[in-house]
Amino acid sequence: MTHLRLQRTRARDMIWLIEKGATFHDGRDGVATHDATERWLTEQREVVAKVDRLIELYDGINRADR
Repeated sequence: MTHLRLQRTRARDMIWLIEKGATFHDGRDGVATHDATERWLTEQREVVAKVDRLIELYDGINRADR
C-alpha cells in the first residue's frame, strides 16, 4: 500500500506542476519533437483514479475482516 500511496502522490505532484504551467515534450537526441503535456496530464489523472479505487478496495477488505 505504501508504494501505491507514493505513486499517487507523485502523480498528484505531476498534475500540480502541469496545472502551474510545466510542459513535457517527446523528443529524440535532446531535441523536443512533440508537446506531450496533455498526454502526461491524462495519464497522471488516470493513475490517481486507479490508485484511489485500489485503496478503496483495500480499505473495504480490511473493514470486512474486523
